[in-house]
Amino acid sequence: MADDIPDLELDIKGGQKPTNDDWIVDYDMEAFPKSEPQLESPGTERRRGFRETCTGAFLEAVWYNAAIIILLLCWAALILVELFLLPGLETIKTYVGYALHIYFVFELLLRVCVYNWMDEYRAGNVKWYALDALLLFAAIGVEIAVRFPSLIPLQADLYLQLGISLGRIVVRIYIGYIGLLKGARRLVGGNKRRFIGGGFDLDLTYIEPQLIAMGLPSIKYEGLYRNPLKEVQRFFNTRHARKYRIYNLCEERDYPEEGFHGRVKRFGFDDHNPPPLSLLVRLCNEASLYLKQDKHHVVAIHCKGGKGRTGVVTAAILMRLHMDWYAEKALLKFAVMRTDDDVSQAKRVGVDGPSQRRYVEYWEKIRAISYRKSMEILSHRGPKCKFKRLSLYNINFFDGLLAGSRGTRGSHDFQGDLTFASWTLMVTNYWYNPKLGREEKKSYIFNTDAKDRKPLAEGLSFNIRSWEKKSSQLELTGDVRFQVYPANIQVYTKTPAFCEFWVHTSFLSKSGQFILRKTDLDRVFRDTKIDNEFNVQLTYDPFEGDVWDLDDET
Repeated sequence: MADDIPDLELDIKGGQKPTNDDWIVDYDMEAFPKSEPQLESPGTERRRGFRETCTGAFLEAVWYNAAIIILLLCWAALILVELFLLPGLETIKTYVGYALHIYFVFELLLRVCVYNWMDEYRAGNVKWYALDALLLFAAIGVEIAVRFPSLIPLQADLYLQLGISLGRIVVRIYIGYIGLLKGARRLVGGNKRRFIGGGFDLDLTYIEPQLIAMGLPSIKYEGLYRNPLKEVQRFFNTRHARKYRIYNLCEERDYPEEGFHGRVKRFGFDDHNPPPLSLLVRLCNEASLYLKQDKHHVVAIHCKGGKGRTGVVTAAILMRLHMDWYAEKALLKFAVMRTDDDVSQAKRVGVDGPSQRRYVEYWEKIRAISYRKSMEILSHRGPKCKFKRLSLYNINFFDGLLAGSRGTRGSHDFQGDLTFASWTLMVTNYWYNPKLGREEKKSYIFNTDAKDRKPLAEGLSFNIRSWEKKSSQLELTGDVRFQVYPANIQVYTKTPAFCEFWVHTSFLSKSGQFILRKTDLDRVFRDTKIDNEFNVQLTYDPFEGDVWDLDDET
């Protein structure tokens, strides 16, 4: 495993570059729940589960189970043709039957060798596999008996074979349904590590013995390809009864919480975005206190897919539990543990969004600050930052369309307006309201003026003005989200942002200018059509003094 750790040149505390072994922490193996892959000592590989090592994984693939059902239907059709239309097909049907029986015997032996039958029994699947095996051997018995005409006439043989085949089709449709569900869930789960064991197959990972990352518990049709809500309830109520807490990070999704007996907490925020810093502080404080109350307490974090938002919060909690950890280490810990063993480093399931990673770094700096002081600073009482201007440079066009825009206006595709006359900037401010006990927000929209239109080489700028006080600058404190749209969003309301980023005013430097490269900007950081020299410059009047006393203790 050590060979897979990136050799990064990092400026970390103490000025010392971490070695490969510094990224992985050695844990007591007995502390991990059984059947869950985990990290062993530094530099060694994790134990692999069934799905990573067995050669029969295709038995649960979607394509395989669909193909088997189609094959059995064709076999039944061949019997019907011989029975009612072409009796001369007996020889062809016989050889085809031999081939099918040999293959299904091989498949049965493979299932016996590779399946964890105790898990299948707990999941209620064994009876269906047993019935399928019984019908298979009955079909083989009939095929042998027909070689002795005195025992069974041909006509009776065909009817028996047809009945057995139809019975197998029904059984295999259900077995295929089981396989389709497993395959669909793993397909949707992608490269994420799953919990397989004890009758469970869930998009769920133990990052640490007390810390779980998972996908959304789902109901109705969504439960067919995501974590079924009832299975998630059974998992926590049997493995961690009365000693767990679940944090739902989905702003857009909900589910019935009765089966969790009041142990679900809502801390929702938008997908592909970081949480407001006050929300992250509140969540980490609450979760870490709960974990410290009892060594058997478990905290589970989930968003929709269990990746971006989940990774941000999980990394923050890791840094709260391990005060000597830094942001990059916590993020890599999450990525390594959340990803299957046999997935390459480039495809690891981790936190990719630049703003999300920036907020984990913010948390690294303030995690030792007392909770009370942190919330006072984050409750809209901190010094206000006066924003003046946002400028974009090195925007490029491709084939008459804005690179990366993907036809942002639907039927009115953006056709490379070099005047930038219709571009829009949305600025959203988030802060914590202690009276309401939650975050509030307010948005401001700015359009380019005639004097702001510049040639392509010079870029695009927005003057950020305050309407309320009629001053030349917008004064804000707290979390600020900047979104640039290549259209007038008051007209084209469904236009996605071209680029965006989050900052917290208390971490802006005293230079009065914040420059973000392409790799620092959400939405465009992966877009190969965007010029690598593309950058955004935010200018502001810095406030006096330091907001955070980084020598303060918890």
